[in-house]
Amino acid sequence: MPNPYDANFATEPPADLPYSAKVKGLRKAYQTAVDNLNKYRQENAPYAERNIAQFGTKVGVPALVEAERELREQEIAAIAAGKPLPDKDAFLGPVKSKAEEYKRMVPTLEALARKAQQEYSEALREDLVPMGLKEAQKAAQARDAYEKAYRAMLTARETLERHAVRFTWCATAGQVDTLPLEGSSAGNNAEAWQIADDGRLTTQAAIELGFEGIGLIDGLVVMSEPVRDEAAEAEAEFWRTYKPKMFTAQPAGYASNWDH
Repeated sequence: MPNPYDANFATEPPADLPYSAKVKGLRKAYQTAVDNLNKYRQENAPYAERNIAQFGTKVGVPALVEAERELREQEIAAIAAGKPLPDKDAFLGPVKSKAEEYKRMVPTLEALARKAQQEYSEALREDLVPMGLKEAQKAAQARDAYEKAYRAMLTARETLERHAVRFTWCATAGQVDTLPLEGSSAGNNAEAWQIADDGRLTTQAAIELGFEGIGLIDGLVVMSEPVRDEAAEAEAEFWRTYKPKMFTAQPAGYASNWDH
């Protein structure tokens, strides 16, 4: 059986669509029909025909096979005790009856589930236009809110950059009148702005904003000396002094200027 949430649609309908009361009711009825089918199958699985052969193929009903085994044991015990054979029909009758019931119940429950699915699907299709119009209106409202928030963000960003530029001018005694990374591919990185408890720009923020190597006025940045990116300097020094080993042969037979 199909998933209870994909009644003839390419993908599962979103759970939070504005469904009508009719669609909600039919959806619940469809789910109930599928649940009833699955529950019956699980609870009565021994009465379903299946392959009961250990090797090869032999279709049978497990519950009936077990009942026949028990009957055979009782027959043997009865003969050994000098008693009459147990009533075969009385012993196997209820099991056969349940097996026959299973054959009739499962197709009936499947038909009910398909009927419920079809009714739910048709009602859902009728609701697609009104639901779509409601979602379109909500999307328009959300876009208006987005535009408002975006404009507010741009305004806040401009304010941030303006004050950050003024700080930079003060921190460099007018030597720099923009954020250090202004115009670079990395952007000015103004969002990295962060101050310490004493109000000064933190060292980490200074590094991320691009103040490396710039002389700064003492009292405005936590580290008043020109900020250094020690990791970058260490890497640069490694490559400056790097000397690849071109050959590992023994020195005999090579000129004195051959690296080995």
